[in-house]
Amino acid sequence: MDDWHRAFAQNTLVPPHPQRARQLGKESTAFQCVLKWLDGPLIKQGILDMLSELECHLRVSLFDVTYRHFFGRTWKTVVKPTNQLSRQPPRIIFNEVGSGDRGQGLRYGRPFYFHTTLNHPNIVAVVEVVAEGRKRDGSLQVLSCGFGILRIFGNKPESPTSAAQDKRLRLYHGTPRALLHPLLQDPIEQSKHMTLMENCSLQYTLKPHPPLEPAFHLLPENLLVSGLQQIPGLLPPHGDTGDALRKPRLQKPTTWHLDDLFFTLYPSLEKFEEELLELLISDHFRKGAGLLDGGTLEVLERRLHVCVHNGLGFVHRPQVVVLVPEMDVALTRSASFSRRVSASSKNSSGNQALVLRSHLRLPEMVSHPAFAIVFQLEYVFSSPSGADGSAASSTSLSNLACMHMVRWAVWNPEPEVTPGKVTLPLQGGIQHNPSHCLVYKVPSASMSSEEVKQVESGTIQFQFSLSSDTPTERADGPKAELRSSRKTPVSPSVFSHKWFSYVAAPQASMYVLVKGDFIKGMSQGHPANPGAWEDQLEVLAANPGCMFMLLCCPSVCIDHC
Repeated sequence: MDDWHRAFAQNTLVPPHPQRARQLGKESTAFQCVLKWLDGPLIKQGILDMLSELECHLRVSLFDVTYRHFFGRTWKTVVKPTNQLSRQPPRIIFNEVGSGDRGQGLRYGRPFYFHTTLNHPNIVAVVEVVAEGRKRDGSLQVLSCGFGILRIFGNKPESPTSAAQDKRLRLYHGTPRALLHPLLQDPIEQSKHMTLMENCSLQYTLKPHPPLEPAFHLLPENLLVSGLQQIPGLLPPHGDTGDALRKPRLQKPTTWHLDDLFFTLYPSLEKFEEELLELLISDHFRKGAGLLDGGTLEVLERRLHVCVHNGLGFVHRPQVVVLVPEMDVALTRSASFSRRVSASSKNSSGNQALVLRSHLRLPEMVSHPAFAIVFQLEYVFSSPSGADGSAASSTSLSNLACMHMVRWAVWNPEPEVTPGKVTLPLQGGIQHNPSHCLVYKVPSASMSSEEVKQVESGTIQFQFSLSSDTPTERADGPKAELRSSRKTPVSPSVFSHKWFSYVAAPQASMYVLVKGDFIKGMSQGHPANPGAWEDQLEVLAANPGCMFMLLCCPSVCIDHC
């Protein structure tokens, strides 16, 4: 298992409640919390007599009181021995500094950090006291000894610049599972079903932590994490503190380029899509959702989502581009690209492939073993006709469209990887994936060898290269850059910067008549397809009259081009 898969498997998060997730949209707020010590006789004498080698630790989880829903990921403190309970008053210290080698002191109870957009009083942190020890037969016994409810968002939030003040958290008998009971209503601290533990409390500090904001893209929301944990994309901290999140320092990113990208699906593109449509229609009828218009579905678009992932989460919003069958590309692409497609087709045993006509630029890559590039193949379907049998309007098509992820792949490059060609197997089915959604099934491979299994789900191939210039700061947003791969230079008088900007980002749909074919460009609110415009630039460069008409009178270009 490589570093990316290991980090991905160990940092799976439970999402917030769906009703709460729909309320997102606010800016995220970062917090730093320090759990200092426990006071009071937390562990009963009966447990002390029953277990040996008794130790204690704390667990922290995020909880939505409104919907009775735990989310995020539970964070644990270091384990501390319970022999400190023999002192008076009984106390277990979690933030003490232990002795160690010179310059490398062992630190306990360091702060944990998180950020969230769920700025609501009913979003709380639940702190559980857990004891663990050995029974007489040697087996490990874990017991919950109480819990507290830490209110994150109060009516008077503390200033980020103010000194953190110690607070005392009251503890209750039982386990946090009691919070799921329907009889507990807010404010739950005042419920008659909650019983306070006498003379028991937890000392802690909680305050906003703005220095974490530059690292938000490396830390998923609602992930509780210690500053001692290694975060892919962050540099080690200065000095011997060991806390990389107190003042995060970002690794320098590099820009990666992907070209000549295409998908091969098993057994062929036509057969794959035919079976996919049949199963979708069958599911539609099985669910009793009513008859489809005309009883059929058609493929509206084939989209590719590409993004950099650091094992914890996507470091930016995925780029979304449109794939097309290679036979469609041959009609508009240059001769050099057609030759590359033909060579790729031979390598894929003659199966028609899905081709990306544009160039991809990824400025968020970092030289770290846990950084990877994730590819997700998504299909958009729609009913081809209206309810009365006539052609559906653009509005009805948008209402009838449905999207399904059918395949995905991840490329975790070696640290010393060199530019060249990459081939990856596609994943599907019930495997856990970075988008946490259902994926179309893969062919049954019970009788197949490992070599055949790599092909039966499909493959993705591409050429990658590194940018000669390295950006000094993280990019503001992902862009699918248009980069011409033609060897024949384009005339500067025709291929001007003003024209390129106008084509790359029009405000409304535009149609250009080229050799008798209508080519639809980008439209507002529609996934970008830079490749289509790249094709038009080449044709228009050879036809200055057509370009002149489009620049001056775009509304009449169709009649004169």
